[in-house]
Amino acid sequence: MTDIEGKTASGIYFRQSSTPDSRDALVLVMGYAGSGRIWPRGFVDKLAQKYTVITYDNRGTGFSIVPQDPQEYTIKKMSDDLDAVVDQLGIRQLHLLGYSMGSCIALQYAHDHAAKVKTLFLLSGTAGGALYVEPSGEISAALAHPQGDTLWELYMSSFRLMYSPETLKRVEPQLREIFEASKDTPTTTAGLLGHSNAFGRFDGPAFLVGLKCRRPYWRARMIV
Repeated sequence: MTDIEGKTASGIYFRQSSTPDSRDALVLVMGYAGSGRIWPRGFVDKLAQKYTVITYDNRGTGFSIVPQDPQEYTIKKMSDDLDAVVDQLGIRQLHLLGYSMGSCIALQYAHDHAAKVKTLFLLSGTAGGALYVEPSGEISAALAHPQGDTLWELYMSSFRLMYSPETLKRVEPQLREIFEASKDTPTTTAGLLGHSNAFGRFDGPAFLVGLKCRRPYWRARMIV
C-alpha cells in the first residue's frame, strides 16, 4: 500500500492510497463533522486493491482549513474544495461515493462536473431542499455543543442521539477504532456550526433529475 498526502492551495488536506493493482480513481466524501480518517483503514485498503482511493478532510475538519464564519460553509464551497483536490491530483475522471452530508457534496459535484464523474454513489444521504428534515432544536444544539468530560465522551455524545443503547454497545468497538484514528484532530465548534449551516441550506432535489441512471438500493451490507 502506498499513501501520498498533500494539501491544496486553498488548504484542503487529502490522502491518496493505492496498490500496484489500483486503477480508476475513487473519491470518498465524508459527512457531517467527520474528517477523512473516519473511513476505516481496512475499508480503504480493501477498495485500494482495485481503485486508487482518495480521502480528504472537508473544510472545518482534520488538517484542512477551519473558517470561523459559518457562512463560509456551503455545500457548493465544499464541492469546490473537492474539485481542487481532484485537479491537484490530475484526475480526469472518477468514481464518487458520498456518505451522509458527503452525499450532498457528491451530488453537487456531479451536477457541476458531470463529465468527470463516471459513477455516483449516495450513501445514507439526502438531496436537501424539500426533502430535508429539520432536526429539532434539542438535537441541533446537542450536535453543535456535545457534552462530556473527556474527548471520548464528547465523541460518543452524538452517537447516543443516533443509536439505541443495545446497538451502541454492539458497534462501540468500531467507533473506538475510528475515534483512535481521528482523536488528534477533533472537529471544533466552528466546524460543527459551519457544517450545520451547509447541511441545512443545501437544496439539491433538481440535481437528481439530471442523473442518467438512478438505481436505489434500500438495503446494503458493507463488509470490511
